[in-house]
Amino acid sequence: MLTRLFSAIGVVILATGATVVLSTAPANASGQFCPGCVAAHSTRTIHGRSASRSGGGHGGKSTPLPCPPNMACGALTVGAAPVQRVPTIDVAYDARNQLQLPAPHVHTSPRLKTFVQIKTGLWVDPADFAHTEAPATVPGQTVTAIAEPKSVTWSMGEGTITCGTAGSPRGTACGYTYQRSSADQPNKKYPISVTVTWDVSWTCQGACDAPGGTFAVPTMSMTANATLAVGEVQTESRPG
Repeated sequence: MLTRLFSAIGVVILATGATVVLSTAPANASGQFCPGCVAAHSTRTIHGRSASRSGGGHGGKSTPLPCPPNMACGALTVGAAPVQRVPTIDVAYDARNQLQLPAPHVHTSPRLKTFVQIKTGLWVDPADFAHTEAPATVPGQTVTAIAEPKSVTWSMGEGTITCGTAGSPRGTACGYTYQRSSADQPNKKYPISVTVTWDVSWTCQGACDAPGGTFAVPTMSMTANATLAVGEVQTESRPG
């Protein structure tokens, strides 16, 4: 009768009556013997007599067994594969993918139509320019991706302006002054867009490779589009 020991890495098959004990001790430096794997004393019957046999003929002492080439000696559990550790940066990218960044809302003052040589106020909703976080967890590690609002860039059709805040209706925080009307533009309106950009980093708690860091591409952004009519203020002069 053969006794088989299955592990997630390899199979050891021993001769009749032999047994194997696996310990959690690691393999020795050479990797050729498994100190925790020993051949127990066994017997067999020869011509009606019981003959003793122990591995290597060392008077019944336990003998180290060679570590099979397809088996990692030490820390082996029958029926369970070892858990592979996930690099922290991989978990960080999973967290980054979970970030829910809002599409910005375009607001101008005056609304829908403005005029040449008048400062036009520009802003997005406060929630469009806000701190955002998202976590990702694997056994032993919890990584949080963090998006910090960095800038709001307005492409006004005639020119571009970048602001460090969400802006305001009065235009004191972020505004643009047109030099030409939109009369020669398609539909007599300028195509405009707003892009909100965030700096993205991560922090980790647990058995992490590092407590935090940045990504290869350290920013993320969201864009929205609109149109804006720009007219000219007509003045009427009369001779004195």
